[in-house]
Amino acid sequence: MGQIFLKGAAAGLLVCCVASAHADTDSLLMTYSFDSLKGKFGQTQETKAKAFTLGATYVTPSYRASIFVPYISLEGPGTFVNGTVTNSTNQSTRKESGLGDVLTTLSTDFIGGPTALGWTVGATGLLKLPVGNEDKGLGTGKTDYAAQGDFAYRFKGGFSLNGNYGRQIYGKSATVQLKDGNYYGLGFGLALSNELNLNFNATKRDAIVAGGQDRKERTISGVYAFGPTSALQVGYTKGYSPASPDKAFSASLIFQQ
Repeated sequence: MGQIFLKGAAAGLLVCCVASAHADTDSLLMTYSFDSLKGKFGQTQETKAKAFTLGATYVTPSYRASIFVPYISLEGPGTFVNGTVTNSTNQSTRKESGLGDVLTTLSTDFIGGPTALGWTVGATGLLKLPVGNEDKGLGTGKTDYAAQGDFAYRFKGGFSLNGNYGRQIYGKSATVQLKDGNYYGLGFGLALSNELNLNFNATKRDAIVAGGQDRKERTISGVYAFGPTSALQVGYTKGYSPASPDKAFSASLIFQQ
């Protein structure tokens, strides 16, 4: 996702849980998200970023298609890249806000499904559209692509294992020297009740910029279902690399239309 690529896949799993009561019919789900992160990201000065994101996911029995449109507030020398921040050619502190790059995703399952016991194996394709102003650090001005494999194993009793492995291809930006790279994530989930689920994930990805370090992060999140058509997700991420955010907080509301 950058971080937003992983976020897009995680959001896909969350909206499927909301729609599970109507898994045999088509559904439209709306997501309203807030993300806040800060860190130096390999630079000498700290960058703070906040994003308010409106998302829509069309869920069918055979595939899930999503679009996420963020409005970003950025303070510092970094550049906003796919839901996270990285160092750029700009070294001065700036304070900017506006629309960010738009993310679209398409997911399908080859084995199992989002709520099935046993193995689920699928794939996700991701496309980032250059909407954010690259001169303000709100985007890269280029189109990015990613493809990943997704897997999960769900046990009786509410315990599950999950992971993904993908590759991200960046457009050649004039403001930041981005590098194509691989990423993967591993985690587990635990259903504490019919309404409450906890999730723990560790992610690692190759360096995003030339001369940078790999990113390593761990996330704990919880999902609370208010009913069969709405849910709240909150998460906290801790970075374990100079290139990662020091910490990040996220919250998402999802409603079935």
